[in-house]
Amino acid sequence: MSGKRFHPARKKKLFTEKRLKSLKPAELLSELYLKEGDIFIDVGAGNGFFSLPGAEIVGESGKVYSVDVEIDMLLDLKHRAQQAGLADRIEIVKSEDNDANLQQSADFMLFAYLFHEVDAKDKFLDNYFRFLKKGSRVVFIEWDPEKREEGPPLHHRIRSEQLKTMLEQRDIKNIEVKAIDYNSYLISGVKV
Repeated sequence: MSGKRFHPARKKKLFTEKRLKSLKPAELLSELYLKEGDIFIDVGAGNGFFSLPGAEIVGESGKVYSVDVEIDMLLDLKHRAQQAGLADRIEIVKSEDNDANLQQSADFMLFAYLFHEVDAKDKFLDNYFRFLKKGSRVVFIEWDPEKREEGPPLHHRIRSEQLKTMLEQRDIKNIEVKAIDYNSYLISGVKV
């Protein structure tokens, strides 16, 4: 997976004004039914683009588990959480390529701009989906292979139809696919 991975040295790029205005992470998470009291697992959390607004939404009665393989990204996330007064709502989880290193099941699990980096996709999904409760919402945000503006090489990207099939094979139902941003798509569904 490491050859396709976003490099931590470019972490400031993740919080650009353009990206914040385009994706509107707090609004997007609310529209996807993240709510107060939820256990939110942010897989590939990076430096907190979705974890931080997620911590605001889940409130004091919820918890965010921010999972990433890159310790530099997690340390930056931890600093951002402390600056925002959200450190008590966010637990940093250092994972390995195919070891989630989780103990907690999720009400809501997000994979944002991560799945295209994964080599052993089936193994990866099976590893993380063990932590989905019945009724949990799962969300993927990925680069559209038909768009070329920016992002990873086209041959690294995954088509929404392929990802949808993989989710259906793992008992994810009520799957919705929609275009977001100018070069991305979103897939969401519920574990049955």
